[in-house]
Amino acid sequence: MASNMTSSTHSSPDKELIKAFEAAGVVEYLQYLKSTRKIMWTNFLAGISRGFGITVGMTVVLGIFIWILTQLVSLPVVGEYFEKIEANIQEYAEKTNYTDEFDRMNRLLEQINENLRNN
Repeated sequence: MASNMTSSTHSSPDKELIKAFEAAGVVEYLQYLKSTRKIMWTNFLAGISRGFGITVGMTVVLGIFIWILTQLVSLPVVGEYFEKIEANIQEYAEKTNYTDEFDRMNRLLEQINENLRNN
């Protein structure tokens, strides 16, 4: 019977578990979790990517939205509405042109200069 019992060449369960963890990348992941620099660098790059993606995405979405609005101007009912809004905005911008605010600021600056000269 002793001759039937040969020594087993199988590795221990611990070694098999370690090999499985290494194959699954668990060891690298644990090393990553221990490194604060790696985590900060990864999060920094992710933040830059998110910001860039949001900027590009919003530019595309707003561009498409504005293009759709320009197409709506040629529609009979909606187009007239948008044309009225555009005319009102243009009229307000031409009429005010923020001159009243600039005039007020200039008067205030003149008063300040006069007060400084008098003192």
